[in-house]
Amino acid sequence: MDINKQVQEVLAIHKGLDYHLESNSLSGELFLPDGDSYELEIQLERYPELFPVVFETEGRIPNKMDRHIYTDTGSCCFTTAAKSQILLKTKIKSLLLFIDEIAVKYLENNSFYEINGEYSFEEYDHGSNGVVQSYQDILGINNIKSIGKLMIQRLKNDKLRIRDLCYCNSGNTLKKCSHGKHNEYYRQFRMIDKRILSNDLQHFSNVLDL
Repeated sequence: MDINKQVQEVLAIHKGLDYHLESNSLSGELFLPDGDSYELEIQLERYPELFPVVFETEGRIPNKMDRHIYTDTGSCCFTTAAKSQILLKTKIKSLLLFIDEIAVKYLENNSFYEINGEYSFEEYDHGSNGVVQSYQDILGINNIKSIGKLMIQRLKNDKLRIRDLCYCNSGNTLKKCSHGKHNEYYRQFRMIDKRILSNDLQHFSNVLDL
């Protein structure tokens, strides 16, 4: 589905939003299922390569890292760039799905925080720790050095085959390791653009001798 059709699909469901062609953005009131609502600006310039950039425009969410806001830009922090690319290629395949499954859930989580002083669910830490944690999640292993080496191999166009030893150092082949789960994780890992991998590799520099 092309972007124009995706925008029209969103406008048909979320009637508090308007589309602005000159800025390629959506803005207005996004209503949550429980009746709460937030005023947003949703910039589509980098979509669908990455998630849209979303701003909560009434100042309801403080500009703080621990409130899942990028303090340098004031935009909402949904997840890491690497994880967003995988989600866009596997589960979040339309703008409407992004709004319903990512933006709405993020805002519901903020509303929960306003009432309870804590989030109903957390994802990753901020900064370098969060980037590292996302790759641990993506690949299903905790060994930071193994992850860093795999990123370098990918940047060098070296590809693991299903009969190669798994990246987790279990001694099993990639095909059989963890009942095939690591092979699936590796396929998703390869969905990440090299530009993102190169940028993210810098976050591993403090703990790796690369």
